[in-house]
Amino acid sequence: MSRQRHKRNKSLSLYIWHRYAGLSAAIFVIFITITGIALNHTDDLTLKNRHISTGFLLSHYSVKAPVVITRFKTASHTITQADDKLFINDSKAFSIRSPLTGATPYFEFTVIALTDKLLLTDSSNSIIQTLDELDGVPKNITNIGIDEQQRINVLADNHTFLLTGNLVLTSTPFNHNIAWSKPSAVSAADTEAISAQYKSGIISWETLILDIHSGRFFGSYGALFFDVVGIVLLFLAFTGIIIWSRQRTKKH
Repeated sequence: MSRQRHKRNKSLSLYIWHRYAGLSAAIFVIFITITGIALNHTDDLTLKNRHISTGFLLSHYSVKAPVVITRFKTASHTITQADDKLFINDSKAFSIRSPLTGATPYFEFTVIALTDKLLLTDSSNSIIQTLDELDGVPKNITNIGIDEQQRINVLADNHTFLLTGNLVLTSTPFNHNIAWSKPSAVSAADTEAISAQYKSGIISWETLILDIHSGRFFGSYGALFFDVVGIVLLFLAFTGIIIWSRQRTKKH
């Protein structure tokens, strides 16, 4: 084989490797560009408010079914707690830190009792007001109910408190004629539906795209993957310079 043919074969081989490396790098660049653009417009695309529900992705993030499920029903609302999430009918989940202890109607509203808070909700399943210790809400609330005058009563540490018209709780003598809120039974089908609703509201699309964009989605292999891509890009840079140099030499 002549020296000229040997050089031509080496140049061709280098060009082929450069081409395939370029194709691989192009896929990565497209991938990074698309996810980067999506992250730049996360508010426009409402990525924070949209959540993944695919079983594979949820398993990847080790999202498990809730351990504790509690449910109370009123004439117009079904209030469900699944661990640290609160669902009012089919609305999106609200994050809570305290256990759900009851719920009762209050005119056109519904009052939800947690162990340390009262939540006032309207017909659109929105929480319009939160009452806490500044409003006289006691700690260790165990139940909520309505007396014969249709007034809200709260039970805490074996003491009753009355919700006044200006939404302040005051201590009141114990009343035996209070219809206390009672938890509703949760069937196996309900548990499955609640678990699916719970899991589908944890990981947002913003989190998923950000993890993919940064490589965290791939776990310990993410850093290795980006190292390989970096090497490929360096290879492209060096081989590109070599190919350009040889072509320039041929022209001269």
